[in-house]
Amino acid sequence: MKDSCFNEYDPSAIKVDKAISKILSASKIKNKVEIIPLKKSYRRILAKNIKSSKNIPNYKNSAMDGYAVNFVEQKNNKYIFQCVGESFAGHPYRKKIKKNEAIKVMTGGMVPDSCNAVIMKELVEENNKMITANSIIVKNQNIRFPGEDIKKNQTVLRDGKEIDEVDIGILASLGMAKVPVYSKPVIGYFSTGDELVSVTDKIKKSQVYDSNRYLLHGLLQRYPVDIKDYGVVRDNLINIEKKLKKASNECDMLITTGGVSVGEADFVKNALDKIGKVKFWKIAVKPGRPLAFGNIKKCTFYGLPGNPVSVVVTFNLFVRPAIRKITGQQNKRDLVLDAILESDLKKRKGREEFKRGILRNKNGKLFVKTSGAQGSNILSTLKDANCYIQLHENISKIKKGTHVKVIPFSVSSEHYE
Repeated sequence: MKDSCFNEYDPSAIKVDKAISKILSASKIKNKVEIIPLKKSYRRILAKNIKSSKNIPNYKNSAMDGYAVNFVEQKNNKYIFQCVGESFAGHPYRKKIKKNEAIKVMTGGMVPDSCNAVIMKELVEENNKMITANSIIVKNQNIRFPGEDIKKNQTVLRDGKEIDEVDIGILASLGMAKVPVYSKPVIGYFSTGDELVSVTDKIKKSQVYDSNRYLLHGLLQRYPVDIKDYGVVRDNLINIEKKLKKASNECDMLITTGGVSVGEADFVKNALDKIGKVKFWKIAVKPGRPLAFGNIKKCTFYGLPGNPVSVVVTFNLFVRPAIRKITGQQNKRDLVLDAILESDLKKRKGREEFKRGILRNKNGKLFVKTSGAQGSNILSTLKDANCYIQLHENISKIKKGTHVKVIPFSVSSEHYE
């Protein structure tokens, strides 16, 4: 398929890494902290380091059902014990266990200090309170010791960690009913364009349904933020200025789509110039070169392109790192993998390009191909993709079999620096 964009090199466009650096420098964490119930902490951002005030587990206990014994090593590996009691979870045996004595114990049951091993129930025979084990017994086998999972005063979770289901379990094991988290920043968005129609209205020729607001809503729902939808604003400088002023007063971050190119009806950048500050306007990236970044007082602003694929790509590349920072998350970077190209690719020099791709594992090796047509208006090929193929600005032809960089879409592909 021919590429319809011929002017790839633009000396006024800044490079991707520089744009991200400027964005992160301008993005400030919202330092307000709130204390919330543990059950409501999922995917919130921890606001302080969490240290354990106790050992987990806090008592010596059995790793399985069996018998806790006080054994003396025998050369013939035949052991006979007198069973003097039992210890179930929550109902410990309190008396001292003498040499060659045992107690029945269930998984999680307290093991008396005088016991030095637990034998699996399947390895013993019991007859009239006497148990016989014909097996090797190793000191401390099948015993869980205090602090084996978490030690007292150990830092368990760190400031900036996004709380997941395992973290909730850990916090519960520490007896924490409430958790300190960063307050949610408010992020607003609106679309611009006379051609846009609500999904509830009947569409006419020359009109399109406004998918960008729904894209942004879906993208933002992944993060611990409060979301405000400001609807559609028509291509009119005064209307756009009014909406920018209102939204910027109510939000920590504001995102728009459309109106940032060089057309006669592209008013967003002009409005931002009047009421705020534009820090840069164009980025040497494809898709998504026209991207206005700046601020209106304390509200950071992102004017994304109007094409839906460009919205997703520029959001992931430039807005997502800023959201991570203002929500207080630990620094993360995308996982970049090496994959073998399954077919020839072409691009024009001048811009770093992120093609939508399909990544697969074949016999232990990673292979990648494009998911279809790469036009910035073709959302369906983004639906079929599971990664970006990252191509350097100075290359133009990439042959089948070449190793290329790919960035998986999966949230699990994010990892800490």
